[in-house]
Amino acid sequence: MLNTSQDLFWLVLSFVVFWVGITIGWSGIYVALMLRDIKKVTGSFRKKMEMIDNILDTIKKKVEATASYLPPLLDGVGKIVEHFQEKKESKKKK
Repeated sequence: MLNTSQDLFWLVLSFVVFWVGITIGWSGIYVALMLRDIKKVTGSFRKKMEMIDNILDTIKKKVEATASYLPPLLDGVGKIVEHFQEKKESKKKK
């Protein structure tokens, strides 16, 4: 089987190539798994950012809707305050 030292060299070289191939394959699997996990994390992050964006848009719309009602409301409150001030002043005069 092993007649010369060159036969031993080729046998050892074949084992080395075999183990290097297994190591590269195993590393490739781990890299693929890491990339899959990174994809999941970024997808989850993207969904959460979209949810936050939707919440902020909803709040913005509600604030804008409330702001459109605010000037007439302030006018009404101002008139009520004026009415009570006039009533208070008329009671003082009596």
